Amino acid sequence: MGVSFEGFPRLIERDALRPGRWFVAAEGARPLICFSTDEGADRGDRLIITFGSTRPESLDVAPVLLKDLPGPLGSLEHDLVFTPGLGGPGVQLVAPARRAFRAGALLRLTNGDLGLGFAAPGGALSFVSLVSGLRADTFEFVFDRWSLSLRRGANELLVGRFKPV
Repeated sequence: MGVSFEGFPRLIERDALRPGRWFVAAEGARPLICFSTDEGADRGDRLIITFGSTRPESLDVAPVLLKDLPGPLGSLEHDLVFTPGLGGPGVQLVAPARRAFRAGALLRLTNGDLGLGFAAPGGALSFVSLVSGLRADTFEFVFDRWSLSLRRGANELLVGRFKPV
């Protein structure tokens, strides 16, 4: 029987995390997919957006402080695939002039990047680029419903689907 290792994860030091870095944090038996932002970096308590699944095929998006993340942090060795809609037909785009985004909404920023809206500590809605981790100024489209998958080679695994409450 042959043994092979693909994309063996590496441990990441908390001090080495920069905005725009995707990584995995251990939370009990389930790992959390995490994204580092530049929010709070000036105060020394960087804000991290976590993507976790507590129910079958559902996805929870929550901001947490880096110091509050459990366990060791590891590199993410997969490609992330964000799909607007819930994988079915009829993706709906909502222009921002018609209404504001909700926390957890996927956004297409005016510079073409993919962004995510979240409720920062204190309750204010913010949004960041999922490419750079930096706060963005404007967006063009809102996707309230979306799904996240991990892809490695030809294999793809659904992490979960996000629907606002």
